[in-house]
Amino acid sequence: MSDDEKDYEVGYGKPPKHTRFKKGQSGNPKGRPKGARGLSASLKRELESKITVREGNREVRITKAEAMAKRLAASALKGDSKALLAFLKLDADLFGDSEAHDTEAGLSGRPEPVDYDILRDFFSSPQAGQEDVEDQEDDDDGT
Repeated sequence: MSDDEKDYEVGYGKPPKHTRFKKGQSGNPKGRPKGARGLSASLKRELESKITVREGNREVRITKAEAMAKRLAASALKGDSKALLAFLKLDADLFGDSEAHDTEAGLSGRPEPVDYDILRDFFSSPQAGQEDVEDQEDDDDGT
């Protein structure tokens, strides 16, 4: 044995020399099997599969992704703040902050002064917003 082999200390992160990978030899000689798929492919395949849902009186076959989007939008409209934040984040991730998306949705890039006035009036009196909703509900009943 040479002096280098005697001085070499085997331990954590220092395997014995005879068990190390040889130069030019792969640690995974067979490689990934052809049929194996990654998580993203499995997730995509699952979201693209169709399910039957009831919309009103009829049954419709839609993808699971569409069903999830509908459920998220419905929860956000019902007032679920977590669903609303998730929906807005998803919208920003998918469409970005592009002006093309804003103009397509009928939104301008910057709020108008009128928008600030409306918000200030709405938040200045918490009961004012509730009275408006109650008045609208009474109008819908025809009374």
